[in-house]
Amino acid sequence: MATEKKSFGEFLVDLGVLTSEQLKKAAQEQRQGGERLEQTLIRKGWLKEEVAFQCLADYFNLPYVDLDTYLIDDQIVKIIPEELARRHTLIPLFKIGATLTIAMENPLNILALDELRNRTKTDVEIAISTEKKIKKAIDQYYGVGATVFDSALRRMSAQNGAEPPPEPADYRKTHDLQMKEPLTGPLEGAPAARMFDLVMIQAIRDRASDIHFEPDEKALRVRFRIDGFLFESLTLPRAVHPAITARIKILAEMDITETRLPQDGNFNIRMENRGFEIRVSTFPTIYGENVVLRILDQTSPLITLEDLGFSGEMLARYRQLIRKTSGIILVTGPTGSGKTTTLYASLNMINSVDKNIITIEDPVEYRLPLIRQTQINPKAGITFASGLRSILRQDPDVIMVGEIRDLETSEIAIQAALTGHLVFATLHTNDASEAITRLLDIGVEPYLISSSVAGVLAQRLVRVICPHCKTASPEDQESMKELGNDLPQSNAPPTFYRGRGCKQCRQSGYLGRAGIFELLVVNEKVKRLIAEKASGQAIREAAVETAGLKSLRVDGLIKVLRGITTREEVDRVAY
Repeated sequence: MATEKKSFGEFLVDLGVLTSEQLKKAAQEQRQGGERLEQTLIRKGWLKEEVAFQCLADYFNLPYVDLDTYLIDDQIVKIIPEELARRHTLIPLFKIGATLTIAMENPLNILALDELRNRTKTDVEIAISTEKKIKKAIDQYYGVGATVFDSALRRMSAQNGAEPPPEPADYRKTHDLQMKEPLTGPLEGAPAARMFDLVMIQAIRDRASDIHFEPDEKALRVRFRIDGFLFESLTLPRAVHPAITARIKILAEMDITETRLPQDGNFNIRMENRGFEIRVSTFPTIYGENVVLRILDQTSPLITLEDLGFSGEMLARYRQLIRKTSGIILVTGPTGSGKTTTLYASLNMINSVDKNIITIEDPVEYRLPLIRQTQINPKAGITFASGLRSILRQDPDVIMVGEIRDLETSEIAIQAALTGHLVFATLHTNDASEAITRLLDIGVEPYLISSSVAGVLAQRLVRVICPHCKTASPEDQESMKELGNDLPQSNAPPTFYRGRGCKQCRQSGYLGRAGIFELLVVNEKVKRLIAEKASGQAIREAAVETAGLKSLRVDGLIKVLRGITTREEVDRVAY
């Protein structure tokens, strides 16, 4: 990086900040002590630390930054882990495009730069600052708590003659799927453990959300739920059912001797460096226990609001809604319509260190950083109502309630919203306006609803046309007629698509799912209608007229015109 062949010491002599005699003595001590030249000069007092590093920056033709007067964005600091910053004495300054600029005290630390590029996946540019100021900035922006507690823990351990306590392990049993052992002979001839592993491997590779082990009179049917639909995967002899059921119960730590009562359990599995939580439910039938496994991918990145399928305008309005500091936001739809996923994506968007977010769920499906998550436990007295009452004593900013089922829960949630909390909750209704009438039916006073509810999001899931076999289909004039004024403006006529069916989509023509939505924002006119106990239809008409409400079906048909899904899918979920 240097533009001259002279050494850094000779550069300092030429600048007049160091004599030749001082350089000779410093170089000798440097070789003996194994430190860098500038460190030796600072230690001997021949150069002030700031002058030494300013000269170092000039020598390498790099900028010098005074971190005492430089303000770093907190979001930029998050790019580099604290452990890496402390180990290599560096700190991020700013990022432009794909280039990250850092301050460091040793520009020749190639190992640090290589590690930084690999960890951040960015190009890295260097500015120089003093070691003391970089360490001070690290303490300022990352905090000193972890370092202080680590050293205190080490001191306590040394005094007690004991090792620091290990990290707490996950309480669930983890099972590694056996993938490398070849299977010889038919599947039904394999041991139960190996047979179960093969079924799990196939289910994960097929993107199944659930596995059904269904005993029949003469066979054990195995079905996978993929993109909301059940597909028969394989049929096994009836005789293997007890062994496979026992294997699942052992992994889930359930009672293998109890076959007459329903049971629930869970365990973890690992496959190809991916972690999955498996929820187990058994239910007695006339042919034996029916077993259903729910597969939750713990290593997949959390879905963002952009991934869910919102239109641009609706996404902007919903983002504005969830940035409120108080009020209730309801997400409605039938079971399996993606309500919890939407709530997680919403919480993830507003999640930050300066907010205390607490949830009470049934069950907790994914673990979210910084968020306190609780699962209801009726046997221990933790219901949605009692848990929500306790949460309010935990100084929350944002609360998520898995489901509003009764008057007590709804009234506590409303009181929380009226006292300055942002509350997310779900309801089971067909559309957004019915959420208001459902609260009235539960027994909530109209004035409480109009004062607390900020908005209602109704949603469904439609299957997405498979990109591998997507092909143009005849024009759907009915969709265009039905949209009427909601038809997207375009100079070219829309092209409609469908999937022919291929190996990737199991000949279904669909691969993956997306949401269709309707968003009711409670404005003044809607508030008046709620206070007057108006019908759901009247509230809906007012929201269409004054709040820009577009129905689920309209949003679905727009996605048909955009080639995302088909009219048959929209007809199926939004009739």
